[in-house]
Amino acid sequence: MSMINNALSGLNAANVALTVAGQNVANAAVEGYSRQAAHFETAGSPLGGVNVMSVERIVDAFLNDDIWRTSSALGYYEGKQAYLGYIEEVVGTDTLNFNDAITEISNAFSAAATTPDSLAYRQEIISTSEALLQDLAQLNGALEGQLSKLSLEMSNLALNSSSTTAQIAELNSQITQAEAKNLPTSELKDNRERLVTELSDTIGIAITDRADGSIDISTLSGAPLVIGSKAAEITVSGTTVTAELAGQSFQLSDQVGGRFGGLISADTQVIQPTFTSLNTLVKDLADDMNTALLEGFDLNGAAGIALFDYNPVNPLGTITINTAITPEKLALIGGEFDIGGTWVAAGGSGDNTNIANVVAAIANNGSGFTSLVGELGINSQQNQNSILTSTTLNDSAVLARDSRSGVNLDEEAASLIHFQQMYSANAKVITTAGQMFDSLLNMF
Repeated sequence: MSMINNALSGLNAANVALTVAGQNVANAAVEGYSRQAAHFETAGSPLGGVNVMSVERIVDAFLNDDIWRTSSALGYYEGKQAYLGYIEEVVGTDTLNFNDAITEISNAFSAAATTPDSLAYRQEIISTSEALLQDLAQLNGALEGQLSKLSLEMSNLALNSSSTTAQIAELNSQITQAEAKNLPTSELKDNRERLVTELSDTIGIAITDRADGSIDISTLSGAPLVIGSKAAEITVSGTTVTAELAGQSFQLSDQVGGRFGGLISADTQVIQPTFTSLNTLVKDLADDMNTALLEGFDLNGAAGIALFDYNPVNPLGTITINTAITPEKLALIGGEFDIGGTWVAAGGSGDNTNIANVVAAIANNGSGFTSLVGELGINSQQNQNSILTSTTLNDSAVLARDSRSGVNLDEEAASLIHFQQMYSANAKVITTAGQMFDSLLNMF
């Protein structure tokens, strides 16, 4: 009977192995599927045949960690580039060039020097200044639009991330229950790893395995995202991202990694600094020109008035032409101190000595804009290089994981043949044992 029992155990083992190989072949095209393998052991009793010890997923935690790490890096740089590239293009476009606009204003002042009492030349100065303000309004609108888009994307990302962490927590619960009942968990773990990969694209993560089969997930800075069957809710207020779990709140910075980190970086390292730089440029230009004009006198000999008005809190978004300004009130006439020490007009309507002061004031502006455009270009190129590097590393990590955990149809075909032969051989043993038993009975 031991021969038959051995063969029966072999048949069972071969049948399990054939079923596993069939499962692998059927799921070969399923993204994130980890191939499975049957593990055998010799039965404990002498000549007791073979036992199916387990059916396990073929996975490598280090390879998965590489995928999640490189996916986070790629998500970070791609998220940042979506805004960095756009702002680089807008700020650097020829039609909105700040330096070209102030050159036009300077040229208008220089042209007026030939006939400073000409209302046409004076109107040209105001018109070129208005053209500058139109360019600035477009720049401000583009930046404000990117800020609104960024906030909306972060809100949508927060909803998706909260949904993902909730699904992972639910799978943790199912896996824990299944393992406690000694039920299969391979498909559940495959689904969980797929969700973790999605989450890693959004946020840089660290994984801790638990003995009960569940996992804990935290950000790279230690903020908890999933603890067993509990999941964090991620919320956004403006561009501030917060993870809330078990009554505790954790604010996420650009160091969180993933697309969230890239978007936060786009806000703190690209959009806001660009606003700051442009606000400084606008304020300095307006102040310099206003100061120069206030030192001169208009066609009627009255003291000069400012050309620009703006709110110091937001020069870029509020700068306008002074409503009191007219061509006649442009202070192109120079000033001097009289005998009594009073600042008075240096000449009549044909005097142009203050024009040189204004042109000189304008000439001191513009270098900051050139630096801004150059810095945006350099940062964009560096970020694009980082995207290429991260893409290569992520592709390599995925290939390494697939070579280990993915289904190789040639290998599975060989396994099917091998276990089919094993099944047939054990069936032959049973047939032989039956024939021997029949021959033994026929002897009596």
